[in-house]
Amino acid sequence: MNTPNKKEFLRLVESYLDGTATEKQTSTVEKYFDLFSAEPDILDSVDKAEVRVIHDRLKLAIDTKIDQEDKFYPVVPWTYLSIAASVVLAATIGLYFYHSRQPQVKQFSRQVMVADVAPGGNKAVLTLADGKKISLTDAKNGTIANEGGTSILKTTEGQLIYQGQKTSNVIAYNSVATPNGGQYQLTLNDGTKVWLNAASSLKYPLSFEGKERRVELNGEAYFEVAHNKSKPFRVVTSHQEVEVLGTHFDINSYDDEPSTRTSLIEGSVRVTNLSSNKNITILPGQQSILSAAKPESAIKVRNIDIDEAISWKNGYFMFDEESLESILRKIARWYDVDIQYKGLNEKNKLFFSGTLSKYSNVSKVLRKLELTESVHFKIEGRTILVMP
Repeated sequence: MNTPNKKEFLRLVESYLDGTATEKQTSTVEKYFDLFSAEPDILDSVDKAEVRVIHDRLKLAIDTKIDQEDKFYPVVPWTYLSIAASVVLAATIGLYFYHSRQPQVKQFSRQVMVADVAPGGNKAVLTLADGKKISLTDAKNGTIANEGGTSILKTTEGQLIYQGQKTSNVIAYNSVATPNGGQYQLTLNDGTKVWLNAASSLKYPLSFEGKERRVELNGEAYFEVAHNKSKPFRVVTSHQEVEVLGTHFDINSYDDEPSTRTSLIEGSVRVTNLSSNKNITILPGQQSILSAAKPESAIKVRNIDIDEAISWKNGYFMFDEESLESILRKIARWYDVDIQYKGLNEKNKLFFSGTLSKYSNVSKVLRKLELTESVHFKIEGRTILVMP
């Protein structure tokens, strides 16, 4: 399912309210309501009474789902159950959790979180060929450096752009690194666009010479590679190399993740396992998975929801039966917080599905997870305590 734009979403809301929405349209409204309602202007054209109607309908659907699942559970007691959780400000995105104990329908309560942490933003450090470091967060807009005939510009939108032709025979490299709580976009000398996620770094030449375009990635980045049939573009990470001619894809290669994942949006890419030197080609809508613990193992391929794979780039978190630990790793990077677990174990392993704006304060994101009544949080400075 592709994420609707604002106009499309409002048209769907109208159909939802007058009862003419199809099952698919209804699902889209319920899935993305929280994301769009987080934007100040999105519901200006919708009457408050109508917004309340949406709230009430969503809550009714969730209550019905809980009742149905609670009745079903004793029939197949060993089955993990997907239980619709709750409504935040009565407007929900449908958070789900799985657990191995019998579900209990509870009265939802809210924990008041006095402490809070603001979301991340455009933050990064540029390292030039001579080792000089420039804080892109603090640098003024315009030309911030010149190297080997290449001008490096920071735009008013907070992007880094490389322009010009090489005037030196020496291959010089730059790198951009984002901290926890940071992200940044840059356009390389060949026109390739790169979006760096939090806690990530990219090393690249000022100008691509020879028969290939090679960059090195640590962390996560989304690439829109400029097409050049005679000069393939290669992205190298700890365990793999991805080769393309011109396409859109995302690579997640964080050191603290259990695998390196390459998600293809359009075109085709060849993924090579650097340990075994074996490779596979993936197609749009597919994701390759290479184990970090066993990098010599075969690369696996699965079909994915493209929206989910690049949701971070588009301004939100999107989860599909994702483990709490995985979700909290993303939250830790984006909000620059530490996560500490108190009393949770494998028997209480939880999985969630939903869509959340990543520009909300961390307390709002945590409250929505709390409303499942399966996990609770306490914020202490920049530490989040996770409790059953």
